[in-house]
Amino acid sequence: MAAQNPTSGRRAVPSDLPADHIEIAAHQRDALYGLVVDRLSGVGDISLALDNKDYAAAERIATRFGEDFRLMRDLGWDPSDDRETVELTLPPLELMRIAKRLRDDARGGIAGLEEERDSVGPPKFIEGYRIVRETCEDILMAVLADLDPGEDEPA
Repeated sequence: MAAQNPTSGRRAVPSDLPADHIEIAAHQRDALYGLVVDRLSGVGDISLALDNKDYAAAERIATRFGEDFRLMRDLGWDPSDDRETVELTLPPLELMRIAKRLRDDARGGIAGLEEERDSVGPPKFIEGYRIVRETCEDILMAVLADLDPGEDEPA
């Protein structure tokens, strides 16, 4: 099941309000969850940046992790979450930033594992990255559809 906009008609959504009913399936949630939890393992990088007096880097890192933590509110912290679908409630522009970053991480993960497939890259991990990449692309399409209602719809 792809990320979707289940409303019958699209509408323009202000960029600071949650996206309009974007839902993902359980397997998509699980793949996103795995990648986000892995990313959150680097939260100590903020301390390193502060120790090095690199305050701009600390702010960039904190912003990324802040978005990841907000996404985890929607995904849930329990790895065995049993919901059939998960609604993503982040504001559209924030959801787009996260989806782009996770999609790019997944692309890099796929490329790295495919290069080492014979020795290190089990197909299970490649499949997880593929699901993340496709889910993020679906999320981006759904958010863009919400932000741009198109010319064929009344204003």
